[in-house]
Amino acid sequence: MIKKLFQDPLFLFVVFGALVFSLYAYLDQSGNNPVELNDNNRQLFTEQFELLTGRQATRADIAKIENDYIQEEILYREALEAGIHLGNPEIRGTLVGEMRYQITSVFTEPTEEKLVQYYLQNIQRYVIEPTISFQHVFFKQAPNKSVLSQLANNEQVEGDEFWRGRVLPDYGISMIRGMFGKPFLERLQAEPFNTWFGPQQSMLGWHFVKVISTHSASPLTFEQAKMQVQNDYSVDAIETSVDTFIGQFDDKYQIIRHVK
Repeated sequence: MIKKLFQDPLFLFVVFGALVFSLYAYLDQSGNNPVELNDNNRQLFTEQFELLTGRQATRADIAKIENDYIQEEILYREALEAGIHLGNPEIRGTLVGEMRYQITSVFTEPTEEKLVQYYLQNIQRYVIEPTISFQHVFFKQAPNKSVLSQLANNEQVEGDEFWRGRVLPDYGISMIRGMFGKPFLERLQAEPFNTWFGPQQSMLGWHFVKVISTHSASPLTFEQAKMQVQNDYSVDAIETSVDTFIGQFDDKYQIIRHVK
């Protein structure tokens, strides 16, 4: 009887199907990711709770600690599976920042010799920008042009109060551009020394101006630039580390740039 059953193709098909189903069920069950709260983690979470609350954890507290951990772990895994981190810019930024930190956390402080070498290689960065010293009389509203002749004749002209005063010594060109505007700076650079001109409009009002002196750009010494050199060296070193890390994945990622 049994021998005849094993000779029956339909019976063998059913038996084989049952075996395959059982194996699949076993593998599917074993493939589940367990959410495990071991004794060490339980003890750690309990100690943290007692440190924060200043009292001994009760059974109810421990049960809640365990439940909170399990909830967070499942929600975390489901969030990853749902790809929430891919669509949330804040989470994306946090992950990118953490990766940068992991890559560069072993950064070592440079020696003085390395900083000097970096300074010499990039000395064009470390300069004192050109400066201009000038005197001006400020008006909030457009003034009478006759003021120019009064100033040329060394007559006293009151004008309006200017928060930086009437004489602005050794102002960097970037500061002048930022305070008064590009046209004002260009006019300063074009006019001769010790000759009143104006009225010249700026972003703040109107000015009659006399250029007193100018100084060309000059290099900073290493000691003067040392703090900036240290910062620049660190930034470059970090970027180099990140570029080196990214370079490992040239074969993993296909970079597609859509250029118009």
